[in-house]
Amino acid sequence: MKHKNARWGAAPLGAVIMGLAVGSLAGCARQESATPATTQAAKPAAPTSDQLLVATVTGVFGAPVTLTAGLYEGPPAEAGAASKPTLKLWDSTIEFVDVDGAPPEEGVALLTSSEGGSGTFSHLGVFSMQDGKAATLGVVPLGDRVQLFRLWHEPGKVLLDVVEPGPGDPSCCPTQLSRKAFGWKDGKLQQLSSEVVGGLSINLLAATDWMLVEMDGQPLPAGTMPPTTLIQYGKAAGFSGCNRYTGPITESTPGNVKLGEFAVTGKACDAAASEIEVAFLDRMRAATSYRFQAGRLLLVAPQGDKPPRTLLFSR
Repeated sequence: MKHKNARWGAAPLGAVIMGLAVGSLAGCARQESATPATTQAAKPAAPTSDQLLVATVTGVFGAPVTLTAGLYEGPPAEAGAASKPTLKLWDSTIEFVDVDGAPPEEGVALLTSSEGGSGTFSHLGVFSMQDGKAATLGVVPLGDRVQLFRLWHEPGKVLLDVVEPGPGDPSCCPTQLSRKAFGWKDGKLQQLSSEVVGGLSINLLAATDWMLVEMDGQPLPAGTMPPTTLIQYGKAAGFSGCNRYTGPITESTPGNVKLGEFAVTGKACDAAASEIEVAFLDRMRAATSYRFQAGRLLLVAPQGDKPPRTLLFSR
C-alpha cells in the first residue's frame, strides 16, 4: 500500500516537465507584455498637390503667408486702397522631384505675386512637409512678367523654359526664350544655369494639340467636348466644339498674330455644342496676340475699352 500511495501521490515526470515548460512560456508572455512594443519610425512623407494649395510660403513677402485653395490675398497697404498683395500657386505646374538629394520627393510649382502695381513677379517654389504641413523649402525669383512656357525635371534638377525680357524688350512684352536650371547647392535652392535658346514665335506652339480649358476666364461647362487647336505650317486647325475648322495664321511680330477666315465642316450640333462652337470661333477669329500663362497658351482678343476676350489652352 505504501508503494501504491507513493505512485499516485506524486506527479508523473512528464507532467512536471510540461508544467515547467508552460510556466516558462507564461513568464515570457508576462515579460513581453510588460515591455512596450517597438514601433518602426514613420517614414517622412512627400507633400500632395492638395497640401501644396494650402502651404505656407516664406521668401516672397516680408512675412510668411498661408495659401487658401492656392491663393493668398492680403490687406491693402493703405486703408481704403483697392490694391492689395496677392500670391498664387499655379496647380497646373505642380511636379514632384527629389531636389535636395534626401528622400522623400519635394513638391515644385510656379508662384506669381503682386503687391498692387503693374508688375507681376514669378517665383519657383520648392515645398516639403514641415510639422505635418506643406511649407516652402526654398523660393527663387524668376523676374517681372516672365512667362513660363514649360516646366519639367531631371534627377536633382528643375528645368524651366521661360519667355523673359531680352535686350531692347519693354518689360510688358518679353520675347527672349531662356532655359534655366535650378537645384540644391550649398544647402539652399539656387539657379544653376541660364542660357538663351531662342525667341518667342508661333513655332513654339507646333506639334501640340492644345485643348481649351477656359473661355474669358471661366471653365467650360461640365460635359462639354472641349475645342482644340493645332498651330503649325501657317495654319490653325482643330475641333471647334462640334465641327472641324482650319484657317491661316500669321505672326507679324513676336506674340502678335492674325487669323484669317476659317473653313468649317457642316455637321449639325445640339444647342449646347453650337453655343460653345460659335463663341470659340468668334474669339479665334478676333485673336490678335498670344502669351503663356503658367505653361498654358492664352489667345487674346481685344475689345477696345472692355476687358479682352480670352481662350486658355492646356497641352
